[in-house]
Amino acid sequence: MNPLCKDDLLNLNFKEIQHFTISNSLIYNLGRYRQLSVSCIGTPNEMLWVCQIDDKNEKNITDLICLHNYDYDGYLTVDKIVGLINLIS
Repeated sequence: MNPLCKDDLLNLNFKEIQHFTISNSLIYNLGRYRQLSVSCIGTPNEMLWVCQIDDKNEKNITDLICLHNYDYDGYLTVDKIVGLINLIS
């Protein structure tokens, strides 16, 4: 299995954040002020979060839940990302 890479996520319509983050996060808009956020792609620090965005200021995250953590789950795959998008959407 090949670890997930940035291009895999960009092909799934993930977007780069317009400001610097130490984890080089990419985000996917789920609608209704929710987004998926993937950080540290392809590394042993890789994580996937579902985030609730403040409806009054889209730069603020009001809540988040970790859906995938490399330490417990290993590397992410395109299939897992697609399945989660379909499930949550």
